[in-house]
Amino acid sequence: MFKQAIIAAAAALLFATAASAGVADHHTKMGLDCKSCHGPDGKGEVTTQTCTGCHQVDALVASTKDVKPTNPHVSPHYGNELDCASCHMGHGDSENFCNQCHQFDFKVP
Repeated sequence: MFKQAIIAAAAALLFATAASAGVADHHTKMGLDCKSCHGPDGKGEVTTQTCTGCHQVDALVASTKDVKPTNPHVSPHYGNELDCASCHMGHGDSENFCNQCHQFDFKVP
């Protein structure tokens, strides 16, 4: 019985930690649950189409228009069509995709 309780507690802690990382944490703080992004079963794949269901691309481009040295949501390589998950990780640390080739000091939420 004690062993099962420890396993259950460890699983709950692991799930809570995973669910609170990356942009998922921000969405959770806004009152959204897993189903908001992952669909009715809470297990679906999140795609750029999922993101743009709530986050309008034109609004994102406008909100980051003054970011220097260049707008991270408009690139000469991808226009405004780079997959959101190239930078924004749902359950992990986000990364600056552009820095694979460039040295931009973008703060990626």
